[in-house]
Amino acid sequence: MRVISFNRTRLFKRGIWLSAAALLAFAVIPGALDGSLRRNPAPSLFSVGILTVLFAYFLWQTQIHRLADEVVDGEDHLKVRRGALEQIVSFADIAAADVSTGGGLHRITVRLRQSAALGRQFAFLPQASLWSNLSAVQRVAASLADRANQANSGRGA
Repeated sequence: MRVISFNRTRLFKRGIWLSAAALLAFAVIPGALDGSLRRNPAPSLFSVGILTVLFAYFLWQTQIHRLADEVVDGEDHLKVRRGALEQIVSFADIAAADVSTGGGLHRITVRLRQSAALGRQFAFLPQASLWSNLSAVQRVAASLADRANQANSGRGA
């Protein structure tokens, strides 16, 4: 068994949230310290609103919060963990695996034949050593897809 996902995905996702909180704090703190927030809160509320909308748009587009924290290749199955939720996915249950790029990050998306605890699909970041090598990430996805096809042809599907 070997881990095929980025081993610090959980920390990466927390870093995104902490960065957003820090950015919002930096927009509010100066006004709170000099007292202008009490006199006229509109400029600070406006800037916080804009930052919140931009951050929400970023999350919606990149779907970073939905990334699997860990994906372990167990030869005939994948063990996928996102937060406290863990699921074993047989290669026979995989319909497709492909690479998508969003926000400058390559991710592997695995689509399942049936909806499961993680949903109808899950995505994960490949190992950090592959981040700048799109063809290597595509080879990993192709390998997963090929193994899924073999598992499905072996069961008569």
